[in-house]
Amino acid sequence: MLARREWLAMSAALALSCRRRDDGPPVGITDPSIPIVPPPDTAVTGDTGDTRDTGDARDASDVAVAEAPYPKAAPRELIAGGALSLHDWALPGDAKLARRAVVLVPTHLAKGERVPLLIALHGLAETVDEELGAYAWVKKYGIGDGYAHARAPDTITVAGLGKMATEPRVTELRAELSARPFRGMVIACPYTPNIWKAGPTPDSVLDAYAPWLFDVLLPRLRAETPVFAESDRVGLDGVSLGGYASLGVGVRRLDAIGALGCVQAAVSTPDADRWSARIAKAFATHGPRPLHLLTSTLDVFRAPVEALSRALKQRGVAHTLRIAVGPHDQPFLRGPGSLEMLLWHDRALAGASP
Repeated sequence: MLARREWLAMSAALALSCRRRDDGPPVGITDPSIPIVPPPDTAVTGDTGDTRDTGDARDASDVAVAEAPYPKAAPRELIAGGALSLHDWALPGDAKLARRAVVLVPTHLAKGERVPLLIALHGLAETVDEELGAYAWVKKYGIGDGYAHARAPDTITVAGLGKMATEPRVTELRAELSARPFRGMVIACPYTPNIWKAGPTPDSVLDAYAPWLFDVLLPRLRAETPVFAESDRVGLDGVSLGGYASLGVGVRRLDAIGALGCVQAAVSTPDADRWSARIAKAFATHGPRPLHLLTSTLDVFRAPVEALSRALKQRGVAHTLRIAVGPHDQPFLRGPGSLEMLLWHDRALAGASP
């Protein structure tokens, strides 16, 4: 594992590519001409041509280090204006389920500082390819821009959010973030399987996927990134299919997380009562958790999400329902979607009112 000083030195070198250029936007944020994954002939580790970090070849010095740990491989690039370093991890796993994750690690932390962890699951369109899925939040959903906005609230504008926010909401966001600055977090973006095709039933897929997230991915995140060790500092969220999956994984492993959310979750109105019952049972067993339901004005799943909210209220399950502005698409995520998700988890995982 790299010492923090060495890791930051490599990150600083990459930061040169994130400075604003005269001929375009900040590299690594909104410039689609800059590839995220190096071509196969520029492997970072090993001699096999596989450019991903496998996590092998660790030595005894990796255990119980005094400083907060950082990934042992150099970051691929920086996003969010240099605030997040991007790492591409290969992990053990079933090819039908998951074996890859993109991990975003803050570069702005003080020595020894730790932050919460957010695990963010992607949508259906990117399940067709392992790389598309792992990079969906970075390449398609604008999580880097959302993180940058959260750290610099003066940059939040109606236009900057794709005209999918009202002036009052922009004012609220800027005031909230100015009063309580965004602290940051490690964000893990694992490949999410197509839960309707990867097994006999969605439940069977989630029964297998949940252990991979918490018994394979999470231990490595704790060993190689500066996250808190406590389960109450772990957030789980996802969009569309990933929102369905986050709820399904959440009720299975509520003991392992401190906050649960979904963005435009692909649930159905007839299933609202079943979902509310499962969530209520998990909360009764493991204790309540902050719960966030984010939908939007033109979301095709708005009615089911609102039905779930009503069913949760009937069962006395506390939660937050937010109806943002926009449709069910990637521009919404690049606008208010990612920002709203990040801000909510920043508050929820700090023990503050989201």
